[in-house]
Amino acid sequence: MNKYLKGYLIGKAIEITVAGTAVMFAKHKGLIDAEMHPNLKKDVVVENQKRARRKRLAR
Repeated sequence: MNKYLKGYLIGKAIEITVAGTAVMFAKHKGLIDAEMHPNLKKDVVVENQKRARRKRLAR
């Protein structure tokens, strides 16, 4: 294997490890929610659908 390619792959592996550790740390500290889902509530979705339906009917 080419030494430059090997160095690149090792660097990428280190970068991914550091990023994963940072995300785990942030989840543990509560800085981000553990599920990484947007906080969309069902009520908000239903309201948006109703508003879109009204707009379509108004045309």
